[in-house]
Amino acid sequence: MTPEPRQNTIPNSLQFLIGLCILGLLILTPILLAGHPAGPVTTPQTSATVHVKILAVNDFHGQLPPGQKLNKRQAGSAPVLASYLNATMASEKADGTIIALPGDIIGASPPESGLLLDEPTMLFFDSLAGQNSTGTPLSAIHNSTIVATLGNHEFDKGTSELMRMIGGGDGTSNITHLVDPYPASNSTYVSANVVWKANNTTVLPPYTIKNVSGVPIAFIGADTMNTPLVQKADAIKDVTFLDEADSINRYIPEIQQQGVHAIVVLLHEGGNQTPYDGPTQANGTVTGRVAEIIPRLDSDVDVVLSGHTHEFTNAYLKNAGGNQVLVTQAYMYSTGFADVDLTIDRTGREITNKSARIVPVYADQSPGTSPDPATAAFLADDEKTIAPIVNRTIGEAAENITRDQNPAGESALGDLIADEFRNSMKADVGFVSAGSIRADLTRGTITWGNLYSVQPFADTVVSMTMTGDQIRQILEEQWQEPLPPHNLMVSGLVYSYDAARPAGSRVTNVTVHDLPLDLNATYTVATDDFLATGGDGYTTFTEGKNVTFGQEDIDALTDYIGSLPQPVNRTVDGRIQRVA
Repeated sequence: MTPEPRQNTIPNSLQFLIGLCILGLLILTPILLAGHPAGPVTTPQTSATVHVKILAVNDFHGQLPPGQKLNKRQAGSAPVLASYLNATMASEKADGTIIALPGDIIGASPPESGLLLDEPTMLFFDSLAGQNSTGTPLSAIHNSTIVATLGNHEFDKGTSELMRMIGGGDGTSNITHLVDPYPASNSTYVSANVVWKANNTTVLPPYTIKNVSGVPIAFIGADTMNTPLVQKADAIKDVTFLDEADSINRYIPEIQQQGVHAIVVLLHEGGNQTPYDGPTQANGTVTGRVAEIIPRLDSDVDVVLSGHTHEFTNAYLKNAGGNQVLVTQAYMYSTGFADVDLTIDRTGREITNKSARIVPVYADQSPGTSPDPATAAFLADDEKTIAPIVNRTIGEAAENITRDQNPAGESALGDLIADEFRNSMKADVGFVSAGSIRADLTRGTITWGNLYSVQPFADTVVSMTMTGDQIRQILEEQWQEPLPPHNLMVSGLVYSYDAARPAGSRVTNVTVHDLPLDLNATYTVATDDFLATGGDGYTTFTEGKNVTFGQEDIDALTDYIGSLPQPVNRTVDGRIQRVA
């Protein structure tokens, strides 16, 4: 379901993008893009140190429109984020500014981006690398450029589409292209640990070196090696995801041989930390995989800009040499960014000081109350393009139906989606991963666009036959090691669990339609093709038999919402019960 093609039309809000390549040739900047080696120094060396600013936006997920909240306040959107980035670059005088994108820039996107194959998101970041709202090149004023790495969601539509997103061209797509033909990305993409299965070479350059006022800085990229656990097997069938630390360390000697000792990692893997305001505090406690990766990194690694877990991180962790590494992560969905300040000694080329602030992108305070005009115009044109599809009314919500989970792990929206799967396939039991639900339904009119935002993956609903024992195993897999990234929402069954019992025996009772689960009986199970192929680590689903494919999840959800008594009201009804 995509808008009809529009040939060779470029809205006024995007005309400035056409001249970006020409501008890149005409405007000399203190930051020179490089492949592996550092470029020549062209800027006068006027001081003993160089001040470099990095603005890191992780897990953007195509969040161009408003609608997100942070700390119960309206936050994010492309125009508001652009206003914050522009204001930061204008107010803080650095020798050079680099925008860093540590993965999941696209994928799991709302319709404003997802319906157009995420081209609008790529164009948005291109505009940050090229012009601001007045049409003046940022590279001339603030010395900005963009470095990006891959996240697991960059692979949602497969590697061929990923390469098109980066390299440009319309390919075989039949969507409306806001810029036609779709141009190559202005961002420099790097990834050290994603390799082609055919020849074991990296799909992208593993690193790039930027010269800032005569001092080189290396940027290395790495995606989470757990991508196969959270991505469809068919989408990544031709690539392998290697260990993050080993892959990063492999290129450190090569970088050092070029006289580079300021090293920044863009890592699409993260952790969790209690949020706070202000500059980086010493002795912060960070949990999660990022805290396991940092101690294995080479002693010359200085900064890790992390992502993936959608949490706050601003801490110093020690690398393999016992040296402090600045580690950041700034929430998700355009609601924040890491404002990193580096001081580099010009002679030794070492980072002598590093600190960061995690900046919330609130829409209700300056500069968010003055959204970037050019980006707002771009978004308006985008919304106009997809309006005929997304504005179609499907139903009405009596109250907010949200992903918020109760202490047992159940949510009202999760119950609704699981019911949708079971209803669509006329199955006994339905399962959905909590991670597959990406937006809430708010009280009032429910449009097709609202439903797309809830389920943006274009997964297919499937059914299969499974034994009662296999269903019990699936429930137990929620506590297996490694721990799945998301728990399951269920339909057609009620189960209780005791978190104090050993993993593998935590499920204490299961009923299916008010009858005890018969471990030897056969049941029909509905889910999506992501879980059906072992997604999120739920491998028992792959043992299902008689697999039948149904509708795309968005179509099934549209039909289901339309069939319910209006207005729709859904609350948590106790399908998941935690034993006290």
